[in-house]
Amino acid sequence: MKIVELKILKQYTADFIVLIIFCFLGFIFSEKPSLKFSSLQKKSFFSKKEMKISEIKRHKLEINDIMNRNLFTVDGSYGNKIRNLPKNPYSLVAVVISGKEKRAILRDFTGRIFIAKKREKMIDGFVIEKINKNSVILKRGKQKKELKILSGKKEGVK
Repeated sequence: MKIVELKILKQYTADFIVLIIFCFLGFIFSEKPSLKFSSLQKKSFFSKKEMKISEIKRHKLEINDIMNRNLFTVDGSYGNKIRNLPKNPYSLVAVVISGKEKRAILRDFTGRIFIAKKREKMIDGFVIEKINKNSVILKRGKQKKELKILSGKKEGVK
């Protein structure tokens, strides 16, 4: 095997020698780049007449606006209450009954689905009073409303 490799290398020796000669000639005839950094080349983009501090208009940043807004909520408030609730902020999606335990699956006005149980307070202040097979009764003070499955309307209970 080594004899075969030596024969192949002998075929390409002339090519290697020519390549080495060209590389050596390129190295010999190359020059240092003539980079002259003088003060004449360092010209500013703006002339002194154009650039005046009084002419630069910058947006005045109001720190109070940023500090008063919560970036992680839809309406920007820090409280648990949302300021502008729609008329019907949630709808009943399903009721899950497992033994004695009953839970309601609801969708709020933003599209978020959540699970609630009896006596849990909702975002608009209503509290779940009763969970039936196909409906949930909510109460806030003297007000009562009933949410039914697949119903977007709220109905009052007497």
